[in-house]
Amino acid sequence: MTSRYACMALLSLFAMNISSAGEPERTPNQQLQDVIELFTKHSQADALSQLQLGENSIVDAVRASNNAADYLLLGRAYFYAEMDAKAITALETALTLDPSLARAHFFIGLIHMYSADTAGAEQSMRRAIAIDNQDPDYFVELGHILTDKNDSDGAVKAYQYALALDETSFRANYNLATILAGQSDTAGAERHYLAALKQKPASIDANYNLGQLYQTAEQHSLAITQFEKVVALNPTDWQAMAKLVQENEALGQTEARDAAITQIYKVWNSKQRKDLNDQGFYVREQRRLKQGKLFVLEFFELQGERARKYVFKLQDEKTSLPKFEVSLGSYEATTKYARLKGSIKPNERVFHADGYTPNGSHFTYAFFYSQPPYETVRDIALKAFADQQKIISSTIVPDK
Repeated sequence: MTSRYACMALLSLFAMNISSAGEPERTPNQQLQDVIELFTKHSQADALSQLQLGENSIVDAVRASNNAADYLLLGRAYFYAEMDAKAITALETALTLDPSLARAHFFIGLIHMYSADTAGAEQSMRRAIAIDNQDPDYFVELGHILTDKNDSDGAVKAYQYALALDETSFRANYNLATILAGQSDTAGAERHYLAALKQKPASIDANYNLGQLYQTAEQHSLAITQFEKVVALNPTDWQAMAKLVQENEALGQTEARDAAITQIYKVWNSKQRKDLNDQGFYVREQRRLKQGKLFVLEFFELQGERARKYVFKLQDEKTSLPKFEVSLGSYEATTKYARLKGSIKPNERVFHADGYTPNGSHFTYAFFYSQPPYETVRDIALKAFADQQKIISSTIVPDK
């Protein structure tokens, strides 16, 4: 959701309600314009401190003016200060003095939106639009609200209205593209993501989402271009790096794939991204197979009694329910036994490829006395999914 400080860019620098010698005293309107600009262009903490210092004199001056425009500005200043109760009081007073102030309804709608009052937010935003249907910001925020209501069709119409008024609106293009992508309208989503990126080429989210759109459409080269842009903009974006691994794998470009793997391991080793280190793995590959949707997890290190390096997950493409799983594991008990027998050296481990069904059946396909290449495990997994892999041993759990 848009932050309070990004949703409007029309605002100005606080000056205390003290005039220097020889300077005329500033009007409430001028003072509030300055307060708002400080909130939108400087740190919130500094702006809030300045507002609180001059609040009493400003409020007194606004009351004395009894002017709707001044109350509107006061409400906006309180909105940015996150003093919502005071903001609504000021904005409602402005509307009492001048019911035609669409902007007052707009800010009341934003307050309801940020407090998760979707019904109140929609009502206020529609009131603003009823008064003034020429401001694209009103339609953009209505689109946000309708999206929160899961009214995708209504949100699409709102963003289309916004773009009819301002075809360069980044937020309208980006948000509309995101909805269309979710509706599998690849062409429409691409068109609006590209329009958004024309306005903000350095938008990480827009570049990433466009890459995701291309990946879903299996336009792998185009996807790689977008994910490379994301990594260039943020060298620790491990999710984009994982996408580069996946997309280069899909094209059989092993050199580029391995370079992306090296990048993601560097991020993990650097501990710059807590989310990655907490997760402990990334999705190395995803693609459609005849049997379903494949996801491959690669763990960065072997941890625990039943450590695994790779997990190949096969899902039903329609339901997303698990169908089968093949993993390359290295369990402590198996490794200790092999060391006792002298099958491996003290610093070596035993690895094994196993298959698992959702009901708990287990199949063992192969043992290795060192970690095998990814391609070896992948070949076993793909054959297992197609019921073509030789089984060494198994434990079958009957279906209930």
